[in-house]
Amino acid sequence: MINLLPLEEKNEILIKKKSKLVLIFELGILLFLISILFIIFSISIYLNGEINLERTTVLQKEEDIDLITIADFQKEIDVLNEKMKNVESFYNCGYIKPLVCYRKQIYLTPILEKVFEKLPNNSYLNNISFTKNSGTLQVNLSGFAMNREDLLVFKRNIENDKDFKNVNFPPGNWVFPTNIEFSLSFDLSEND
Repeated sequence: MINLLPLEEKNEILIKKKSKLVLIFELGILLFLISILFIIFSISIYLNGEINLERTTVLQKEEDIDLITIADFQKEIDVLNEKMKNVESFYNCGYIKPLVCYRKQIYLTPILEKVFEKLPNNSYLNNISFTKNSGTLQVNLSGFAMNREDLLVFKRNIENDKDFKNVNFPPGNWVFPTNIEFSLSFDLSEND
């Protein structure tokens, strides 16, 4: 078939064909991008829904666990309270003497109360031990004090109490000016 159209019209037809192909190609790319955006949007909505579902599930589980933990803790407390009642009834002897109790059991609560009353605010005890030797109770304490001034106040308070005898603060307690780990020992007489 012979094309008798002038060259200019042939070029115009060719340009129109190419522009139609470019337009179709651009529309195809545009539709592809729009479909990708819809897919991403639907995935994000789905994932947000799943995240919210999991979040509410986790919160519900936490509440259930908290309730179970509290119930278990309450049962433990009740069991320990029962045991403490039994121990208290065994050791309760009406304060015959501050340190001596029924069947020569040692009652340490008054001792500990006195020690903790004399302990400065920024100090605490790490270890408490005692030994009983022929009518005398030797108490050994170790703890922490923020500075020498607090430790000195504690030492003076212990030494000024007439119930604590033979108070011994080792010289190693005074080496550091701050963050002091100290130890001390004193005697208590069961007859006092």
